[in-house]
Amino acid sequence: MQISITGHHVELTDPMKDYVHSKLQHLKPFFDQVVDVHVVLGVEKFRQRCEISMQANGINIHGSHETEDMYASIDGGVDKLKRQLKRYRAKLQRHKAAEAKNGAREIKVSHRVLDIAHDSEELSEDHQPATIRREQLDAKPMSVDEAVMQLELGDRDVVFFTNEESEQLNALYRRPDGALSLIEPEV
Repeated sequence: MQISITGHHVELTDPMKDYVHSKLQHLKPFFDQVVDVHVVLGVEKFRQRCEISMQANGINIHGSHETEDMYASIDGGVDKLKRQLKRYRAKLQRHKAAEAKNGAREIKVSHRVLDIAHDSEELSEDHQPATIRREQLDAKPMSVDEAVMQLELGDRDVVFFTNEESEQLNALYRRPDGALSLIEPEV
């Protein structure tokens, strides 16, 4: 686990750094794949603020707390992270249990980016656009909420998934105006 600590209008002392490190070590049992943790400790007038950002298992988790004591702020920020990690882990376990119960399966989906010719005004009837890029995707079983989370956290423009409720192939993508759009077959 890579931990970086930054001070904003506060001098970072060794005991303060050691305290942050010891508190963050308590989060290891929740996730074994914590990649990066960034802690910002700041002081503004009488407010002592601790902001913690963590990357674990491909998700970003953020917790912050503000009190009149820096050590209490650190405790509060770590507690918020711990609650979020517990909630996320429970959600993953529920998802795996539902997947095992339903016997849900993964579907392979092919995604192609086509080159549409804009130069010619009229296209012949037998014209086939050239494929610029082709990629194989897995449509894993998940809920719509989980698909939204995957789209927000991932680097893809579209998420294909098997909807847990309908057991049908769905697609979720971000429209140019920023809204999310869900494509699902009509029954």
